Amino acid sequence: MPSTAGISRRSVLMAAAPAAVLPLAACTGGGDVSEEKTLTVLAGSEIRDLEPLLAEMAESIGYALDITYQGTLDGTDALVSGGPGEYQATWFPSNYYLSLFQQSAALIDQQSPIMSSPVVLGLTSEAAARLGWSAAQPPSWQDLIEAVRAGSLTFGMTSPLSSNSGFSTLLEAATALSGTGTALAAADIPAVVEPLTAFSAGHALTAGSSGWLAERFAENPGAADGIFNYESVLSGMSIGGQPLVLIAPSDGVVTADYPLTLLSGASEEARTAYQAIVAHLSSEEIQRRIAETTRRRTSTTTAGDAVVFETPYPASLETVQALLRTWFEQTRKPSRMWFQIDTSGSMAGERLEALKTALGVLTGREAQSANESLLALQPRETLTIREFDSVLGPAHTFSLSEDQDPAGVHREMDAMIDSLEAGGDTAIYSSLAQILQEAAGEATPETFTSVVVFTDGENTAGMDLADFRKAYSAGEYSAGSSDGGSIPVFAIAFGEADSQELADLTELTGGRVFDAGDDLTAAFREIRGYL
Repeated sequence: MPSTAGISRRSVLMAAAPAAVLPLAACTGGGDVSEEKTLTVLAGSEIRDLEPLLAEMAESIGYALDITYQGTLDGTDALVSGGPGEYQATWFPSNYYLSLFQQSAALIDQQSPIMSSPVVLGLTSEAAARLGWSAAQPPSWQDLIEAVRAGSLTFGMTSPLSSNSGFSTLLEAATALSGTGTALAAADIPAVVEPLTAFSAGHALTAGSSGWLAERFAENPGAADGIFNYESVLSGMSIGGQPLVLIAPSDGVVTADYPLTLLSGASEEARTAYQAIVAHLSSEEIQRRIAETTRRRTSTTTAGDAVVFETPYPASLETVQALLRTWFEQTRKPSRMWFQIDTSGSMAGERLEALKTALGVLTGREAQSANESLLALQPRETLTIREFDSVLGPAHTFSLSEDQDPAGVHREMDAMIDSLEAGGDTAIYSSLAQILQEAAGEATPETFTSVVVFTDGENTAGMDLADFRKAYSAGEYSAGSSDGGSIPVFAIAFGEADSQELADLTELTGGRVFDAGDDLTAAFREIRGYL
């Protein structure tokens, strides 16, 4: 079943919640639409910007969507391995990946593209002028590589494993750089290792979702010259009062077509709801409003849009998985991660066992698919785990080189994780201050450095958030990281943790808080894309 199992999807649209807490679900019916007229949907987070229109749809035609959000590749893997389960439909940016599985024919009943948006590069006006690039005179992917090599281009992109825009960027680059002029094949991938490694050297901002990447870039534009993202996201952004210059590389982009897809086995009531919803979303008025409010291409805008060369999608699942393995194991920028693990007294029992299970993702023991195995510690990654209660425990550091067998390291990690025991108070900020000081001493622009705090309770010992904020603002934890000198702190909140206070903490540091609800492992899989 999908890894979001156990997370409540019955949260009312626009419910009051801390803005920085990653929401996992939305119900566009607000409780007023009957279950028979509500379609349960597994969707990519990219469609969140449609929620106001979907809420209006429920009022207008009496049909609603009950949406659970999950990354495209993760969601597809869950669907393929577990079947439709509770879901009657999907709404990912693309069904390309799903189409590579033999099970796809049996899973899909109907699919209807609703809108489209290519994945392009959005540059600041200053960077575009300096590079001499424009929408009318776009560079090739090789030109992009040469600009990175010359130190003239830095960029942000999302994780190809968790976000469709990140995978699309990787696929665009690899296909163009292979030089074959055809769809990428597994045999082409060794030839693109060197240029992809060169490309990765310019990767200055990373994220697990397209929306958060855009927010991070807007808040800290000095961290990169631009970001790869959906055209629809980038066209609504400005830096320093100037709109971004949108660059579609001349030798290919991947376009998301957002197919609302009815899954096989759906009831007649679900089929009726699907058809009514598709008819509504495809109407001229709603197509016009989608184009106006989300800046995506629709049936009302296509004629006036610039033409882009479409990158062909690989013909085999083997190619996609080989490309992802190559990116994570050989070519992407190395990661330096620090995990601050709450083992205070309140963690005793089921919570500590759930935490151990979630951390097992790092060793591959919780992997449910080939792609999920890439969530484990990868070559050129280094992880330090430090448990804390009223004091910070010793550092346990694990790393993998490119030619090292990961099995031994993963066994050592499993043993360390299994040895965790609960007891004591909760000194979140004093422990974090020590970890950030250590991380700052190691951080370099050539490495992604991040800290993740796992906690189930409120701070009860040591410095408080006000003390931490004062020290942080004084620059005590500054570093030479790839993100403009700051080390982002992410947090996974569960149990009685103060999500709002953790949201304040992560916002201060440029990170994000994830509310695990009752599925800690799902939250950890989600956060892995940000590290």
